[in-house]
Parts: sequence; C-alpha cells; structure tokens
Amino acid sequence: MRKFLSFLLFALCVSPFAGICDTGVTEETVQALLKDMGDPGEAKLPMETQQALAFVKGASSEGAAFFIRLENQYYCVCPPELLVGNSNITIKDLKKDRVKPEGMECSSDGRLVRLKLHDRPLGSMKTANFKAGDTASLIELDYAKEKFTMYKLGVARRGEARIDLKELLPQSFRNNLVLDDEGNIFGFVYDRVQKNIGDLNSSTNRHVMSCVTSVVGVEEAKWEQTVKSFIPECGRLLKKEDTLFQASILAWQWMHVTVFAPVKTNDFVKAEPLLSWVESHNKLAEKVSAEADKAKNKKGGYSKEAAEAVKKDANELRSAISKAMATGKVEDEYQFMQPAFKERNKLAEENKSTLLKGIDYMANHVASDLKPKK
Repeated sequence: MRKFLSFLLFALCVSPFAGICDTGVTEETVQALLKDMGDPGEAKLPMETQQALAFVKGASSEGAAFFIRLENQYYCVCPPELLVGNSNITIKDLKKDRVKPEGMECSSDGRLVRLKLHDRPLGSMKTANFKAGDTASLIELDYAKEKFTMYKLGVARRGEARIDLKELLPQSFRNNLVLDDEGNIFGFVYDRVQKNIGDLNSSTNRHVMSCVTSVVGVEEAKWEQTVKSFIPECGRLLKKEDTLFQASILAWQWMHVTVFAPVKTNDFVKAEPLLSWVESHNKLAEKVSAEADKAKNKKGGYSKEAAEAVKKDANELRSAISKAMATGKVEDEYQFMQPAFKERNKLAEENKSTLLKGIDYMANHVASDLKPKK
C-alpha cells in the first residue's frame, strides 16, 4: 500500500505544464498520509462476528468470506474472484474446521457468490444498512495469524445493493470485508472506474477517470443459478476491469504532467502494453523537458516536432490501453447472466471510450500550446 500512496503523492504534486518536478516523496510524507487515512489497528470484533467469518483458499488465491442465513438457508458468501482459476476450494471457520459447500449461486450483478452449506456454521452475520455520512469499517482478515485489522472510511452515497466510499483505495483493498460499528456485514470492496468529465470548452479542463471504491450489498442482492462458464467469464471480466483501473491511473497522471515529466508505475501497473508505453513515454519526457529548458529564453517557443511528439505519445497510449484490455471473446454460455456480465462489460467499455476521448482532447490541447508562436 505504501508504494501506491507514494505513487499518488507523485501524481498530486506535479502540476500541468510544470516542467521537471522533484516529487520529494519521503517516508515521513507517506507516514503522514497514512495517519490521515487512519492507521490500521487491530479490530475489536464481537465474538459473534468473528464466529461468522470464513476463510476461502484455492489453488491461486485466498481471502475472507462470511457465513449468513438467507431465506432460512445458511450460506458462505464471497466474491467470485476468489474462485477464479482455483480448484479444490477450502472453506474454514474461525475454529479452522472445514466447511463443505453443496452448490453455488451468484448475484445478478455478478459481484457476489453464495455457497450453500449442508451444516449450520459456527456463526452467521447480520446485515448492515448504511446511509450517506456513516462510517464503514474495512476489515482485513489474516487467518494464519488469527488477526483482524481495520480502516474506517466515510460513506459517500447509497445505491441499490451498493454504497460508495469517499476515499480512493489501492487495488489491494479489493475483497476486504465492510462492516458497521456493531460488526454487521454489508459486503466486499470492489473497484469501480467512473467517468468524470469537465467542460469541453474550458482551456483548463482535465479529462480524468476517477477510480471510485464501491461495496457490494448482500442484503439487496438478487441471486441466480450459475452455469459452467460463470467462473471463467468472471475471470475474463476481472482482468479487463483490473487493466482499466491501471490504465485510468496512468492516463490521469499523464493528463496532469503532460509530456514534461515521467510517469511512475510503482509496481502498480502489470499489463505489458501499458508498461511498454511507460518506457517510451519517459524517454520522450526526457527529450521534451530538455527542449523546454532551451526554449525558456527563446521567443519562438517549442518546435513543431514537439507538438507532433505529443500526439504520437497519445496515440501510443491509446493503442496500449486497447491492447491491454483485449481479453478475448465472451463465452456463448454466459448469456444466462443478463444483466450481470453484460452490465459489467458495458461499464468497462464506456469508461474505456471516455478515457480515450480524454486522451485525444488533452493531446490536441497540449500540442496546440507547444506549437511555435508566430
């Protein structure tokens, strides 16, 4: 998380058209920001809440889940991401007793799965009912150390089966449990990229993709039977959403520093096309920054080549985003999940389109400013 915070501090301290910037991000700065967020402390959860927590482990991932009683039936509820690429799923309770699931259903928005249980679990969760202005607790469960840590965050707004949290969180927070102060469950964190477009006619406008942290609500969820292709298709969409999250952070940084400063990944970006663009962009940034220094004492301003380089850089970023988000065709079987996967895919494509338009706008805007003045 510290690496991600360092990255955010870098992006925030660089102003548009500012030239080379020394970020000055120190360990003390990171610690201060962590303090502002609220240092994670060991959560003092009620025993009945602890008894309702579960731990899901598969071949490639692991994470927290919870037991709950819905419609007079006991379930283990978890994000479908925990099941992607996994085999021989193991579910354990606080006593580390294995729990055997009998069947699986998914929520109609594709964000939750519930595994039907044969036996009554050690405990079961009660649901939370947040409203805007409330404080939510994000719980990290370290099953091996039998330890719970907690962040408290504000609730920005309430929607059907979802609340939006005020703070921007690293992807590492995905799938963390969200509870109220009494230890009641709302669901899990997921990353949702949302459009945030300013005035097209404003010369100071910045097209930005805001990464909004959202939470799925189990109380309002509508459940459907799954089919064989559900988990593979969920994995495909998850990869697409992860890539869009990476691309939006890179593009946001690029739109603010333009071509005058390098962008930094801080190990956050994983998609190879995006990493390749970062390398080429930073070489260009070094070149244009050197030219900027030379142009300071010249009335003519930048060269025509600098303006063309900006547009080329933008085209390469657009291409990198499109390549990184190409995750294959949708399985025919997935049609059973209308509207779940359809809506998730539609949102990703809409945000991708908006992101590319924002890059185009900024490229034209910056290139125009770089042209030599007559």
